[in-house]
Amino acid sequence: MKLVLVAAAVGIVTSSKLRSLESQGLESAYAAFLEQHSLRRAGDAVSHSERLAAFARSRARVAAQNRRAERSWTAGLNRFADHTPEEFSRLLGFKRMGAWWNTTGSFLQTSAAFAESIDWAAKTTTGAYFIDQGACGSCWAVAATGALEMRAEIAHKKAPSMLSYKELLDCVPNPHHCGGDGGCSGATGELAFQYVAQHGLSARKSYHGDVEATESCRPDMRSAVVKANSFVRLPINKLQPLMMAIQEGPVVVSVDGEPWSNYESGVFDGCKRDSTVNHAVLLVGYGRDAQVGKDYWLVRNSWGSWWGEKGFIRVQRHSSDEGEEGYCGTDYDPKQGVGCDGGPSTLPVCGMCGILSDSVYPDGVTAF
Repeated sequence: MKLVLVAAAVGIVTSSKLRSLESQGLESAYAAFLEQHSLRRAGDAVSHSERLAAFARSRARVAAQNRRAERSWTAGLNRFADHTPEEFSRLLGFKRMGAWWNTTGSFLQTSAAFAESIDWAAKTTTGAYFIDQGACGSCWAVAATGALEMRAEIAHKKAPSMLSYKELLDCVPNPHHCGGDGGCSGATGELAFQYVAQHGLSARKSYHGDVEATESCRPDMRSAVVKANSFVRLPINKLQPLMMAIQEGPVVVSVDGEPWSNYESGVFDGCKRDSTVNHAVLLVGYGRDAQVGKDYWLVRNSWGSWWGEKGFIRVQRHSSDEGEEGYCGTDYDPKQGVGCDGGPSTLPVCGMCGILSDSVYPDGVTAF
């Protein structure tokens, strides 16, 4: 009995030492992470223990993904690795439009007419206009601005000045509360393009200010350099119309961006069929990765050029919008990220990360 007690005591000490060593290892890894990304957390509103716990969760997710033998994408510890869920949710700030908007346009083109691959970012100067939205939920405004810039360049063979997404944050009205409360609290590409059709959009150098805050609209700073005649909202959860639209230029699409936090490279396939669509991004092309044997959508995000593949992510592209190949599911929490006031309690979503669920682009873009 005495020997058993001694052995148990030794076991307790050993276990305690192991926990201490693991804790020290985590602290050291976190310190190295902060130094690597030049992050300073002194005076942070989030406690050190919360940061450390978030970092530990990220490290575990990254390790689990990178252990997968058949993986098509690689995870990494980027600047979001110690973000709390609440902090990361502010990067999303988007709700998909409900039935208030009607689908427009005619989509009868066959797949035989589609290019094998497209990369509008590589074909345009404006494709390199990267934005880091910071803590503001401005993804909808950044994506809309990117679509206008690139489509203006495609139409006129000349790159316009960087456009002011700050003007959209301050000036786009949102009477139906579709997409949130507007500004940094979230809105939609449809609302942005409707505003631009009425008022045009200024260059960033003309209409400027704090891009991480929503302020009163400043008509005195407005000086439009780009305008759109209207916008086209594509049929929801349909592959063919989106393939047709991307032949002519970039499209603002809606996705579940939450699983993207640790993305580093490759063709992302980490979203579940049931996805909460909560983030607006700019679809700039598509292609196929022969090495992993997967088709992909090429997306420019608004988290800065340091994230992902120099600001881009390749998302798995399925061959259909129906059945098993359509990768369809349900958004069971539309009010969190995709629902408008008075909208349905659930919404269908198709494509990896719900990428087919809501798509819109500006029509008749002119620069002057």
